[in-house]
Amino acid sequence: MKILLAYDNSNYAEVALERAAMLAQSLDAQLSVISVIPELSCSTAGFPEDYCETVNKAFAKECKDFLDKACDSLADKGIRAQSILEFGHPAGKILEAAETLGADMIILGSRGTHGIERFLLGSVSSKVAAHAKCDVLIARKR
Repeated sequence: MKILLAYDNSNYAEVALERAAMLAQSLDAQLSVISVIPELSCSTAGFPEDYCETVNKAFAKECKDFLDKACDSLADKGIRAQSILEFGHPAGKILEAAETLGADMIILGSRGTHGIERFLLGSVSSKVAAHAKCDVLIARKR
């Protein structure tokens, strides 16, 4: 079995990480962890291109750091996980990765965005659940 965990360092992602760890251990599954950085269109807002590049690099470093932390946490439980870092629309990149990996299941938190971002972009978990070609487990905080 192949499991793809979508991880964004939110409290909900931590719950999803725990569910993924439990399932990976009990099913002896291959686990991949993806984090997606939404690309910023700074230049269309009038910011210089080099500023956009600097901001994107800073986001990428922060994202890589928490992705590494998630994989280290899994390693502490005896689970080896492949990490994937992508730029783009989160739901689309998660779905693409699931297809590429041949994932049997996607696990993600029920929330990661807040307020106006959620209104404008929609729920990543809802989009993934609606369009995935495999099972989707949406982890919720209790």
